[in-house]
Amino acid sequence: MTATLLPTTATASASARPAQLFNAARLWAPADPAVELTVVVPFYNPGAALRRTVLSLVECLAAEQVAYEVIAVSDGSTDDSERTLAGIPGVRVITSPVNQGKGGALHLGFAAARGSWIGFVDADGDIDPRHLIDYLRMAREGGHAGVYADKRHARSASASSPFRKLVSIFYSTLVTLLFLLGMRDTQTGCKVLRRDVLADLLPRLRERRFAFDLEFFVAAKAAGIRNFLGAPVHLEERVAGSTVGATAILRTIRDTLVIFGRLHLTRQYRPVPAPAAAPAAAPWQHAEAA
Repeated sequence: MTATLLPTTATASASARPAQLFNAARLWAPADPAVELTVVVPFYNPGAALRRTVLSLVECLAAEQVAYEVIAVSDGSTDDSERTLAGIPGVRVITSPVNQGKGGALHLGFAAARGSWIGFVDADGDIDPRHLIDYLRMAREGGHAGVYADKRHARSASASSPFRKLVSIFYSTLVTLLFLLGMRDTQTGCKVLRRDVLADLLPRLRERRFAFDLEFFVAAKAAGIRNFLGAPVHLEERVAGSTVGATAILRTIRDTLVIFGRLHLTRQYRPVPAPAAAPAAAPWQHAEAA
């Protein structure tokens, strides 16, 4: 396990806040031939659930003989949960000194990814990480830009609380009315995406929190990328406590309205040119082996 402490934009003053979160140019470098799938696991004070989730993920990836790496990103955690990952093969840890939100943590993980496919899964234990293998297979065989968990799929099942289900239905209805994405569920935390698609879209994204997933699909639609497949998912009872409280829900609704403004008023999701040349060397060629 390799631990990395990275500075983040959250340590800068508000006036110095950059236009984009992180430089995604490294994703334009070729994938490492030794890694087919990178899985990013963002977490914030998940306690014992983190090791169970990551260990289950690694075991199923190894059993299916997928060439993988796992990047666990601590989003300013204060419970030392990252230490529980010691000794798990193929796992790197990136530590942000401050809490930015799920989107910020994902950006950090994506920037370090070596795989030709890049997935992510929540750390709290409510999603079986074996779904990622199914999604990878669907994406490869169907030629999709990505496959995402759709909890409203006819073959999905959920053990979520009635309150969470109600919030989910309300939010998906709001998203449908505002964006007409043709998707029933943008927010469930389990997705597999093609590397070049992420490289294309990440420079357009601004969201650091839970609305990251929505913004990704909004930017994809604006770029004419629609080849995403919704797949069944089974949601178990959460192992760790939920970080989605009333404040987070209201903030996500606010961020959703901001995304709507970016799309229709400031048009911030217009195409961003690719780097004139790929980085001279892929970042993993100089990185310490996990």
